Amino acid sequence: MSSTSASLTLFFFFFASTFLYANAFNITRILNLNNEFSTFNNLLSQTGLASTINSRQTITVLALSNDAMSIFSDQSTEDNKKSLSLHVVLDYYDIKKLKSLNKKSVILTTLFQSSGQAKGQQGFINATVMNNGDVMFGSAVRGSLLDSKLIDSVATHPYNISVLHISSYIPIMNPEGPSDHGSSSTPLPPQPPNDDDYTFDEPPSPPSSTTKPFVAAATAATAKPPSAAKANSTTSGVSAINAPDLAFAFAFVISSFWFFMTV
Repeated sequence: MSSTSASLTLFFFFFASTFLYANAFNITRILNLNNEFSTFNNLLSQTGLASTINSRQTITVLALSNDAMSIFSDQSTEDNKKSLSLHVVLDYYDIKKLKSLNKKSVILTTLFQSSGQAKGQQGFINATVMNNGDVMFGSAVRGSLLDSKLIDSVATHPYNISVLHISSYIPIMNPEGPSDHGSSSTPLPPQPPNDDDYTFDEPPSPPSSTTKPFVAAATAATAKPPSAAKANSTTSGVSAINAPDLAFAFAFVISSFWFFMTV
């Protein structure tokens, strides 16, 4: 191989590594900036969910403060993994996007749904904008209550990761309907609206073949139609990279490398 070809090959490899990792994020580092979420952060690492979150291009994490984590101390690591995976939404939602929903409610797909362990609607959560403007979360299982309130935003990197602070954990409900809503330190709001008021949201595809999902793709039996396009909220200093663009760039780099290797 000529020196020119070698130089060009090195350039393309540098371009590929810079481009592919420009929008990388680390949920552990994000949560480390606020000790209020130290217990939640530690459990994400212990259960292996932190690395799963970091492998995605688009994600929303519903984080719990230390004072809302007592339920997890009585569970096994495997049960904690299931519970916490219900708090990871496979799409980007910040406060602005949630409060500007076309409909008052949206059904969100979570990591628990993609694990293949969820039954019925267990792997979906319902986000509803109440009449007073509050955004409430709860299980999408029919009859479940919305008893987890959106408090504020912890971090946003449109349109890759959004970390939202919610008031209480979202339980994995009986797929046949709730028999026990668990305890809540705040009054329970009304139940979710009828199905006609829902908008279903499907997660975007992984950015490339190197991105590993939580366990497996969501089953076809629980697939729902996609929602409307993402809101156009922005955060200064952060840009978005769409999965198709990433795939095209990767293919371009590989083909260019192969061409110069054969010159």
